[in-house]
Parts: sequence; C-alpha cells; structure tokens
Amino acid sequence: MFTRRSLIALAAAATLAACGTPDPNPLSRSARAEMQLSTISVATEGTGFESGAAQRFSSRLAPDLETALAREFADRLGRGGQWQMQVDVSRLNVAGGTSTAFGRDQSRLSGAVRIIDPSGALRGSYTIQVLAGEAAEGTGGALLGAAVNSAGGYYRDLLEAFARDARMQVLGADLPGQRILRRVSN
Repeated sequence: MFTRRSLIALAAAATLAACGTPDPNPLSRSARAEMQLSTISVATEGTGFESGAAQRFSSRLAPDLETALAREFADRLGRGGQWQMQVDVSRLNVAGGTSTAFGRDQSRLSGAVRIIDPSGALRGSYTIQVLAGEAAEGTGGALLGAAVNSAGGYYRDLLEAFARDARMQVLGADLPGQRILRRVSN
C-alpha cells in the first residue's frame, strides 16, 4: 500500500526522469515554437519507383506531396517566414488493392526532410518512412479489401501519413484536438 509520502516521492521521481530525458529533435523547443516556413520544396530526382502504379504517380508525386505538406504546416507557412523545408523522396511503392488484401505487397513512401534556417544552415534532418494498407484476415476480408481499396487510395494515404509524420518529427506531437482545430482554422 502506498502512503501519501511515497506517492509524492514517486511523482517527483517520474517528473525528474521525464525532465532528464534528452529531446531527440535537433531543433530546440524555442526554434520549433518560433519557426515560420517560407517554402516547402519536394525533389523526386533519383526516387526509386518500385511498382507500375508508382511509375504512374511519378509526375504527380512532387506537387501532390508539396500540397499535403503545405496543408499540414499551414499554420507555419508564409506569414513572413524565412525557414525552408526541403524534402527528398527516396522510394515510392504503390500496391494495388488485391495484392495488399492478400498480403503480397504493401504501399510505402520514404524520404528525408531537411529544415534550413534563415542563415542557410541545416538545422534538422529527419528520415520518414510511412506505410499504407494491410493484409486482410481471411479470404472473405481479402476479397472485400480487394474490391474496396485501390492504388489511388493508398497513394493518398501515403501522402497524408508522410505529411503528418513530418510535422510530428519536426515540431513534436500535437495536443489532443489540436490537429483538428488547426485544419478547421486554416
């Protein structure tokens, strides 16, 4: 049984342990709080397009990912910002609904996000890899998944997941409801 004194000591130890945990983000908390982006650019030169569906999206990938990132960082974009976000996509695989449902393939998008400060110095570099689609359980689920899901849907899911993960890695996790509020206000 815990006494009041032992609970207070336990809470204090947990607080100290949390404060002592180093922040893995190369950007300081103050830099993240003040960061306003002037541009977001996506480069796809050298990207490995690993499937036929990925090849079909190759000309759209850069502008589509820029749009998804701009939507996710809308509260940090423009407004006199001088920081830059540069994204290099390294791989794209877009699987079809049938191959995903039966567990033969999975869609993935990977790349690197770099944050450049107003002086032109690299302030942070983040590796991002996201997946879309999962194998269904059982033959009935696989048949339904194959009928309902498509390569286009997985492609959109990859873009949104990449943008969301980029925001989380660069700025940190949102508080509950903060993402919804940001999307409504922008």
